[in-house]
Order: sequence, then C-alpha cells, then structure tokens
Amino acid sequence: MFDPLDLYTADETKEVSQCVEIVGNDCDVEVVEEEVEDCGCLDVLDLPSVYFATPQVLLCVLCLLQPASQVNFSDVNCDCEASVSVICQEKDIPLDYLEETVHYYSQQCPNADLNSASKICSRIPQMPVTHGGSMLPYYTSILKYYEDKNHLLRDEIIKQASLRIAESCGRSAQPSMTRQFTFDCLERSIKIHEPSLTADNLGWKTWGSSFILSQKLINRLHQGHFKSPLRVLELGSGTGLAGISWLTKWVELHGDEGIEMFLTDLPEIISNLRKNADINRLNNIAKVAALDWTNPSNFIKMHSSKTFDVVIVSDPIYSPDHPELVVNMIDRFLSEQGTCFLEVPARARYAAERRRLRRLLEDQRFTIILEEVDQGLEDWGMVEYLFLEIKRK
Repeated sequence: MFDPLDLYTADETKEVSQCVEIVGNDCDVEVVEEEVEDCGCLDVLDLPSVYFATPQVLLCVLCLLQPASQVNFSDVNCDCEASVSVICQEKDIPLDYLEETVHYYSQQCPNADLNSASKICSRIPQMPVTHGGSMLPYYTSILKYYEDKNHLLRDEIIKQASLRIAESCGRSAQPSMTRQFTFDCLERSIKIHEPSLTADNLGWKTWGSSFILSQKLINRLHQGHFKSPLRVLELGSGTGLAGISWLTKWVELHGDEGIEMFLTDLPEIISNLRKNADINRLNNIAKVAALDWTNPSNFIKMHSSKTFDVVIVSDPIYSPDHPELVVNMIDRFLSEQGTCFLEVPARARYAAERRRLRRLLEDQRFTIILEEVDQGLEDWGMVEYLFLEIKRK
C-alpha cells in the first residue's frame, strides 16, 4: 500500500483453544475445551455457496469476514481464550445463524476443516488476510445473486458484502471506523472515530505522525516537564489524537484543573473532532474551535489574543503553501517562553517544503532545540518521521 499524500503534487494467528460449540439441533450452547487442528489455509471455494447456503449462513460468514479491530494501526489477532459467544457478540452474529453454519459444514456441505463453531470462528476471519483480492469475486457473486431476491435478510446481506468490498480497497475506500490507541505511561486507551474519507477531507483520518507525537507528549508530561497553569493549542488537530492524548495524560496527573486546552481545525473537521473529545470523556475540558490558518481573526475574536505555553502540530505539510502558514501560526500563538512540538513524515515529495519550513523558522528567530528521526506504523506500513522541539531565540 502507499501513502495517499504521495498522490498530491506538492506468524499466523493462534487458533482458539477454548470455545463454545453448538450442540444438537437446538440453540443450546456449552463451553467445551477443544484443540483446533492446524489444517492449513482455507480456499475461497470453502466459503458457502450462494446457491446452496441459506441467507443466515451467508450473513454469518460475511460478518465473520469483517476486518480485525485495530490498535496502534495494527490488526489485533483473535484472542485465543475468547469464546465463540464473545466472537459472535463482537461481530453481531446471532448464535442461531452460527448453529446453522455449523450444520451447513457438517451435514449439507461436509468440510472437516469447518465442522465446528470453534473452527468456523477462528479460521474464516483469517481469509481476508491470507487471500486478499481473491475474496472480491466471492463478495460480488453474493451481490449479484441477491440483487433480485426478495428475502428478509436481503438488504443486510447486500450491505455486509458491500462493506467487505470497500474494506478490501484500502483506507480511502473504507466506511467510518473507530480506532484504538494505547501508550506507555497512559493508564487508558484513546478511541478515535474516523468518518469515511469523502471529499478529500484528510483531517478525517488519523495519521501516523500524531501517534508518534502523542507518545512523546505523554512521556514529557509523565516526567513532570510541565506544570499548571498551562495553555495548550493544537493546530490542525484532524481527528485530535495528539491533543486528546496530551489532555488525557494531564487529567490522569492533575485532574481537570490548571489547563486550558484548544483543539482546532477547519470548520468542516471540528464536528468529528468534538465527537472524539466526547468519546474520550474530555468534552467538558477540551475547547474545540475552528481556526483557519489563512485568517485566524475569527478565532482570536472569539477566544482572545492570548498566546499559548505549548503548541502541538502533527503532519501539517502537504502543500507548498503550508510551511509559511505553519510558521506564521506558531509565531502568532506561541508565547515568548513557550514550546512547540512538531512531527512530520519524511515524505520524499515534500523534502523541499521541509527545508523551507526550517528556513522560515530561522527567519522568524526560532531555534530547534531537539531534533529526532522516528519510525512508526501507518495504514500502509512503516514510515519515517521527523520530530522538532522548537523555542524562540
């Protein structure tokens, strides 16, 4: 996969060991210990046929094929101790649908690799990873078959098949999602909602630079580098991960006192930014506000012209105009003794913009007191990042 901003000009999962197995022809379930054999990879032909499987079986399998949940941009492997009932709850699969799927693989279309609830729930979810694009004909065959069907589950089957296709086409084609992020020195995880990336709204995606920067900010707070009272501004917050991480750590250390925190972005971005502050129980502390870098007068009029002790910026450069805008905002809002933390990906196409950023900082009498090269995971793989800690001369 590739970084979408490059298009702009300027070991196998362990099998489930404790499971719930469907017993008999009714919906009773009991927890049993079962050692799931390693039978090798399944083939797409092992998936239920639209011509022979009931709608309940197809819907069960489509739900099992949902992507694994993500933590820190990585898929979370299936918990080996999770019961089938937990898996069904997480993927919203009625147990009677799973029972019918077990019957399909045990009786109607015998398959020793998928003849129990535990095998079905542990092996089918791995297929999008092991088979990739070869899953697409299966999804489209379901869409074609059910297009003209009149069945109670028709709409849900079409919805789930369509979602699986979208999820196979990369982040830019995926529906809305909620990511989870965990950090050293932070007691609870951060949850971030991302709408589907429509209308080129790059602020609706969480970028890897904000994850790297978040850990650095948390570390500094944990080490006691900042004391109250404190005014903090995040420029171009996007989904808000860096600012929310800072504020979450601050609340962990000091409660909701001694800090004034602004999360800012363009007007079309801040509704989702406000939602993420609410998800992380910070809506009564974080001030979410629109701030246009080309004209900050409305922000200043509404929230005063006072400067900030800390300015946070992550991944702000994807246009030739951005270096100047970023430096202007830092110059306008950073106090005389304040600190700016900035993290940018080392994208090859933006080397000239990064050099211009340095020159502009020097011209505005800023000094880089710390510079580090980081590596971190993104949706498309490992990326190199540049971290700058900036103060006034």
